[in-house]
Amino acid sequence: MSSSITLSAATRQNLLSLQDTASLLSTTQTRLSTGKKVNSALDNPINFFTAQNLTSRAGDLGNLLDGLSNGVQAIKAASQGITSIQKLVDSAKSAANQALSDKGTTSNGLPATAAAVSSSKSYGTLAGTTDGTQDFSTLGKDGSLDISLDGGKTKTTIRLDGATLGNNGADATKISASQLVTAINSQISNSSALKGKVAASVGSDGRLSFTTTSTGATQQLSVAGSASSTLDLGFGKAGTATGAKFTAANNVPTLAFTATAGSFLSVSDGFTTTSLAVTSTSLKSDGTAVGTAPSSADLADAYNVQLKAAGSAVTAAINGGKVEFTSQDVGPGSAVIVNIAAPPSGSTQVDVGFGATTGAAGGVSTAGTGTAATGLSSVGSDATDGSAKAIITGSTALAASTSFTAPANASFTIQLGSGPAKTIAVDATQIAAVGGTAATATRANIVDAINAQIAADTGLAGNVTASLDANNKLVLSSTKIGASQQITVTPAQGTTPGNNVNIGFGAQTSTVNGTATNTAVAISSTGKDATGSTNTTRQTLAKQFNELLSQITQQAKDTSFNGINLIYRNTSDPKENTLHITFNETGSSSIDVTGADLDADGLGLSKVTGGFQTDDEINAALSSITTATSQLRAQSSTFGANLTVVQNRQDFSKNLINILGSGAADLTSADLNEEAANSQALSTRNSLAISALSLANQAQQGILQLLR
Repeated sequence: MSSSITLSAATRQNLLSLQDTASLLSTTQTRLSTGKKVNSALDNPINFFTAQNLTSRAGDLGNLLDGLSNGVQAIKAASQGITSIQKLVDSAKSAANQALSDKGTTSNGLPATAAAVSSSKSYGTLAGTTDGTQDFSTLGKDGSLDISLDGGKTKTTIRLDGATLGNNGADATKISASQLVTAINSQISNSSALKGKVAASVGSDGRLSFTTTSTGATQQLSVAGSASSTLDLGFGKAGTATGAKFTAANNVPTLAFTATAGSFLSVSDGFTTTSLAVTSTSLKSDGTAVGTAPSSADLADAYNVQLKAAGSAVTAAINGGKVEFTSQDVGPGSAVIVNIAAPPSGSTQVDVGFGATTGAAGGVSTAGTGTAATGLSSVGSDATDGSAKAIITGSTALAASTSFTAPANASFTIQLGSGPAKTIAVDATQIAAVGGTAATATRANIVDAINAQIAADTGLAGNVTASLDANNKLVLSSTKIGASQQITVTPAQGTTPGNNVNIGFGAQTSTVNGTATNTAVAISSTGKDATGSTNTTRQTLAKQFNELLSQITQQAKDTSFNGINLIYRNTSDPKENTLHITFNETGSSSIDVTGADLDADGLGLSKVTGGFQTDDEINAALSSITTATSQLRAQSSTFGANLTVVQNRQDFSKNLINILGSGAADLTSADLNEEAANSQALSTRNSLAISALSLANQAQQGILQLLR
């Protein structure tokens, strides 16, 4: 007998109607609560996924709005910076024009100037580090300079690399500008060709400068990166520089190493000698052992591990099947020296291509190459204001060659002012000391012998110098100008007439048969002070002009937004302050806003050194200001065009985001008025269905009453 409950057709129909109504009511209530008619892919797959894609794209574009906003503000900051710099440039122009119009008490001329050169870039800028230091820790990082005082005929190299700058416990990875200048001046003081004649310094703008101690048109100065230089300190660096190499005589054979049989070499880079010992247990760069049958690449790898650990500038490689050692130091001065070392007791030398006999390794040595940079040059100028040095010119021209075979000599004394007289020996010993031949000493030998002794004397060095005039007469002159400069020269060859050589200053008093002859006469000379006066108004305006140039540079440095500065960069690389702005979510649409270098140097504005005392100097400054103004206007126009593009894309992106959002909403949003009416209707239907179900059950309840 079945135990199931049987419902009448009317009851069942009413129940189904009630269930459908409840389902529709639930759906309507969901739409009303979420505001969407499509809440999942089950509701409408096409609309759901289309709306999802539109919403995702709108979100991606929204994320780019911050970048667009930052780009707009960075360009606005740069434009404001240009406006401020233009005002400073206008002020500088006003100062120059005011100086030009002031004609009162103008100097009759200018004092003599020294030869001076300044680097083309700031030391801190070229270093590119936050603390302004430069890394010279390896021989491959070389800033060596050639200094010439004779128009490039002879050069003295100032070594600026790890081997020289790392002395005295200095950290060669962080060499400051002051440390570099100290090292340069130390080497200058140890050079007979440069001592007392030139000095290095660093300015407030971080530029390295070299200045001759003497003034006048005879002063020449050239500074250039040497043939070994790899770092440009503002004076250029070597072109096509290569390092020295040493290549094995033979190819690397099939190797058979053991713990006691391997390659034992001594490799030097000219400064550091490294002992290499590679056996089967030696480690490669990946930390594994070489093994008993290493390849040529494994051998070179093991060499490099030991070279690097020793701080050597040499690296190993396989070239054409042969081991080749190369110096990272470049230029003609680089070196690689390879020797076959004696194996430790109980060990065996394996020939890897250099031979197996202790001593010089077999192979081919290739010298390093390099061409010195052109560098910077300067020539001093003579005074035009009436001032002068103390100058003594010899009475006779020097012959092309003079014999100083002992005991012949042309010695004399020099006295500066009221100081002690210092003896300058001109004899066979001093001529030989400067590379000359006593029997045929040239004019240059005589001048070099005198200057070498002057440079070696504390009181004379830097205060007096010897040279030849156009008539080949010997000239002694003070390095400074003014009435305070006084030189006295007295012959001091000796009292034997036959030994005395007159080079234009006379001969020492001597005696022949009791009678005095060749009575020595002291020769003196005194400098002169300037006869003209200085225009103090122009001088003051020149100081204002220079200060305004400093403020221009500071203004450019400070014009940054969120770390982006479009009008100043530390290096010459345009990429440093190029702003990349992405316009769409795929990155296929973008703009690169290229920055500029609008500090004083970038604008071609240089500080004046003559105090605006001449119209020529003022007119040159005004000309550079005109060029700078044109550059500022052109850059301002460029930034204006960039700003228009970025702002246009910013507005476009905002509007597109709204369109995408609206499109997604149209596909998924519910009509709340319609859904509210549906909810009301369904509630009514639900009440009617419940009443109908109650009526359908009344017939069965009547039968139940009869059964009772």
